[in-house]
Amino acid sequence: MAMKQTQTKLFDFSDVGLDFSPGSKNLFPDRFKKMLALGYNEQTVSSVAVTGNQVTFTYGVSHGYKSDRVLKIDTGPLASINSGEFWIDSVTTNTVTMTIDGAPTSIAGNFATKVASLGWELMYEQANIHIYQFKHIDNTDMYARLCFQTNLTARNVVSVCIGKTFDVVTGFITDEFSLAETRQIATPTTGTKWEFQLYPGGSDNNSTYSVGYPAYGKAMCVGSLYHMVLMTNLDSGQGRVNAIFPHSGVDYVSVDYPVLLAEDSGPSSSNTWNFNQNNTGRVFVGNIRCRLGVSSSGNFSDLLSTTEVPATSFLSSLVQPFNITTAIQLPVYEFSSSQKIGYAYGVYRCLYATSNRPSTDRAQSPAVLNGENAELIPTGNFGNDPYFYISAPLEEVILD
Repeated sequence: MAMKQTQTKLFDFSDVGLDFSPGSKNLFPDRFKKMLALGYNEQTVSSVAVTGNQVTFTYGVSHGYKSDRVLKIDTGPLASINSGEFWIDSVTTNTVTMTIDGAPTSIAGNFATKVASLGWELMYEQANIHIYQFKHIDNTDMYARLCFQTNLTARNVVSVCIGKTFDVVTGFITDEFSLAETRQIATPTTGTKWEFQLYPGGSDNNSTYSVGYPAYGKAMCVGSLYHMVLMTNLDSGQGRVNAIFPHSGVDYVSVDYPVLLAEDSGPSSSNTWNFNQNNTGRVFVGNIRCRLGVSSSGNFSDLLSTTEVPATSFLSSLVQPFNITTAIQLPVYEFSSSQKIGYAYGVYRCLYATSNRPSTDRAQSPAVLNGENAELIPTGNFGNDPYFYISAPLEEVILD
């Protein structure tokens, strides 16, 4: 086996060290910090066995790690290989096995491991405001300002602003081309935000994953230094995809920004306006409102056209005898003109028809699917009919 890429990473809300639900308002700031910047679930390796490029760590306790996560090592001889990050191939209760090219034949134990973060850097933290540094598609620095919910009886939402500059004293995004409505917001009340609940209330404010599971079902995150995709369900079961995607397109300074996929479902103190993210969704590139498809049938508020649905969910047998569903890169259009300004990267729309599509039941979606050209394809849905499925494969986002 060869070493696997570790640029894109998968987290599950149920992971040991995370263990939270989409309704856990009080837990969100800490859990986002772990996924984005710190990592989580630190354990100590007691011994190491090396056979070729197969390396097995043994722990003195049940470690809680899962296969398909990326393990981070900061000390010892493995820390200098691949920045100390390695894909977990398999686990038992107290062992982890990875493929590590160039590993020494003998490695002493007694060093720490944890699940690797996306590698974002926390630049500002004050109360419910976090600002993280991540990378634009051209490897320049970008900043994501996350304003977490402070009203513990409102819906759990997060207001997001992306910019190239921020004030280290005030915690405001100062970029003139950033999303104006969220640059300085102190509490996520109205406007564009990441939505995680349909109903206001405080009963889930500290819910663990298992406590929240009957209402919210599965929840996961895929990301890298360049992007973050959150696939969850509202407490009514409808799917939601909230994200920051890399973006490349027309050469204008006003749209030289990542894509923000969010939603405007009304004041967070009341029920959301709609079960359907396609109707209430918001896409922004900087301060420019966009859409992910050319509008049709007069429904100009939709993110995606409800008429652009394939006839079937699979390629015909003339092309491929097995059931293969293809996916397309997401085009980005200016909202008002429907003129294309670029493409989103690291994310795709799966071409499912109205039948033979994955379940949208909260117990089964989002799902980690096996693909023909990508080993793992986490896929979430917009919770509307016909359902739109967004995939964020665990693959390289930026190609040299």
